[in-house]
Amino acid sequence: MTAYLMAMMEVHDDDGYGEYRERVPAIIAKHGGTYIVRGGATDVVEGSWPGNRVAVLEFPDYATAQAFIADPDYQPIAAIRHRTTTSHLWLLEGVPDGPTANGMHGYVLGRVRIDDPDAYKTYADQVPSVIASEGGAYLARGGKCEAIEGGMELNRLVIVGFKDIRAVNNFYKSEAYGPLITIRSNASDSNIVLVEGL
Repeated sequence: MTAYLMAMMEVHDDDGYGEYRERVPAIIAKHGGTYIVRGGATDVVEGSWPGNRVAVLEFPDYATAQAFIADPDYQPIAAIRHRTTTSHLWLLEGVPDGPTANGMHGYVLGRVRIDDPDAYKTYADQVPSVIASEGGAYLARGGKCEAIEGGMELNRLVIVGFKDIRAVNNFYKSEAYGPLITIRSNASDSNIVLVEGL
């Protein structure tokens, strides 16, 4: 099962952060990880997101992602990010037997705190068919997740992938999805960002 590392960063030192951007890809690749989002255009459509930069990494599995985070070779590189940004990082499981992000270049990222589980279930039961009708698929949906940095604990993180950012916008603005947004908003504290991938 795939795993994802989602990072929201407020970059304070662009020049210093440039060193991090140059050095980190090799250590990510060492652990079989790939960027699916790396600083692409974002549109916060609900709630708020911390920071001014989004990155999402895809790993073959949860253990591999954990090994990347714990790798002693990564620690001095992570120190550069700590010095040049304020970061929030979460590690989350992919959907069991779900797709990878291969061929996907636009994403919906959701940070959700469910307040009314019964009402939220109505949303959760209906939304997959709307996503599929726009050519999208869940990459991560309510599986195991943990806050790695930043202390922002959540009870649900979601990643939905689409062919491109146009498809993301078509989904989010569709007539079929509009009523479901209302259901989700009434049942949870939802923070949603539409982001362009690589």
